[in-house]
Amino acid sequence: MLGRCVLLALTTLSACAAATPPGAGQPGFAPRAGAYGNFLVGQYAASRYDFPQAAASMRKALAEDPAGASYLSGETFLLELLAGNTGTASALATEVPQDPLAQLLLAGSAARGGHWREALRRYQSVPTPDGLSAVMKPLLVAWAERGAGDTKAALTILQGQSKVPGLRTIFALHTALIADQAGLVPLAAQNYGIVQGSLNAPNLRLAQLLASWDARTGDTSGADQVLDGLTPDLAMAMTVPALKKQVMTPPVSNAVDGLAEAYLNLAAAFQNEADSSPQMRVRVRGQQTVLVLLQLALQLRPNLTEARLLLSDAIDTGTNAAAALAPLNRVTPSDPLYPLAALRRAVLLARLSQDAEARKTLDELSADYPWSPEPQLALGDLLREQSHFLDAAAAYTKALALLPTDSPARWLVYYDRGMSYDQGGEWPHAQADLQEALKLSPGQPYVLNYLGYSWAVKRQHMAEARRMVEQALQAVPNDGAIIDSLGYVMLQQGQADAAVKTLTKAVNLEPEDATINAHLGDAYAAAGQRLQAIFQWRRALQLGPDAHLASELLAKLEMKQTAATPAPATGAPSEPAAGAAPATAN
Repeated sequence: MLGRCVLLALTTLSACAAATPPGAGQPGFAPRAGAYGNFLVGQYAASRYDFPQAAASMRKALAEDPAGASYLSGETFLLELLAGNTGTASALATEVPQDPLAQLLLAGSAARGGHWREALRRYQSVPTPDGLSAVMKPLLVAWAERGAGDTKAALTILQGQSKVPGLRTIFALHTALIADQAGLVPLAAQNYGIVQGSLNAPNLRLAQLLASWDARTGDTSGADQVLDGLTPDLAMAMTVPALKKQVMTPPVSNAVDGLAEAYLNLAAAFQNEADSSPQMRVRVRGQQTVLVLLQLALQLRPNLTEARLLLSDAIDTGTNAAAALAPLNRVTPSDPLYPLAALRRAVLLARLSQDAEARKTLDELSADYPWSPEPQLALGDLLREQSHFLDAAAAYTKALALLPTDSPARWLVYYDRGMSYDQGGEWPHAQADLQEALKLSPGQPYVLNYLGYSWAVKRQHMAEARRMVEQALQAVPNDGAIIDSLGYVMLQQGQADAAVKTLTKAVNLEPEDATINAHLGDAYAAAGQRLQAIFQWRRALQLGPDAHLASELLAKLEMKQTAATPAPATGAPSEPAAGAAPATAN
């Protein structure tokens, strides 16, 4: 949220987050036999980010094994916090007084109750052994000073930190927010300007903060300009009219809001850091830190929708859509950010096979936002996933009618609609859409690949098909699906040996792709290497091919003893190629 300059400071996991991943257990600890079952259930649920279940099970384990409280109290406290049960977590926090995270939670409770001196004392007691806590502590202490009525002390803390390399933006933001609340207009304006100057891409939360400042200081055109900067993102564009109506209300109006804002900002920065890390361990631990920070934000400000959206995203690891839905349930249609929550909810419902409910959500969004193409784009994606290809094409057609003619998203919608037409058996319409997508975005590698491969399957425009695939490969040289397309074109052109070499490279890059393995089998057969062909076809069958490809493979394996060379497998372009671009034009 605050740029790479902040992320560089957040290089290690805070002592304020879990010392071990939730549910990981502690070496040498073993609960009593009666508690062991609940302990294991809690650990398993935590590993799936089902924190309500994890907390409930660990609570039972603690009740069944009071002797293990030295460990179980801390584990249960953490899981209660991650589940959003801050009341229960606060009660347990008093049993783990040495845990910095417990101090943060108790400080938040004190702040919400107006006990600012207690909150200040607890925030000041938090250790700073690493990058995150070293950034977080002065922010929290400054806001506690502001809550206690000492604005000068708060600003002194922040201005002292703003000179630390790489941290200027985040401390400038909170200096601006405190000065804004205190009516120190010149100081607030100076620091909001620093924040605005650091933006290199549209940012929803900072746009809200900056636009509100502009509007409240009389620059309504500047406020509109800031919010209009969100509109290239079709989903965020749905929030802009409502945000403009609320622009005169400060998004951070008191010190409790400021504390929540600090947690939100750091969570967003840490999420970006975790997402960009190539190391799985760093990503997992970073994600756990994000979850802790967001629950601390929501303890202070339960209606902070930005935190709920980010929490849903952080919980969702691909296998726990139900848990990722829970934070969105409190976002109501009156919230300016409701469209973002509803779009995400539809995606999660579809992953849970609740397709009717997902479609209902998108239909309601279309009715409430008839000017926006985004609900129809999301509906098209949903229908395409359900293999309702022509219905998906119809949804994309409605979206195109709502997209401005100069929208940079138009090529992607034509691409999505073209794939839908193709998979729905209407190739002439598909070809026209793919060609239109190339006109709008010349050289787009995934469109080039899809159209070139499709022509090769149909044995049409073979020279042009090869040129297109080779051009796509120049743009994305290590894409296994595009390399597969090139090998397939070579095979269709009778270059079996070259096809084997090319398709072997594709299989090495995408070893679990059934279509690519089938193509390599075809190339081996064409090159007269029948045993290798049989091996590849059998392997392709083991990789979950669709029904059409499975039928082709079985037929080839049945005729493996004959002298005839089987015809190459066709099928759609390998899914990574067809789907490598985003599925929607968000």
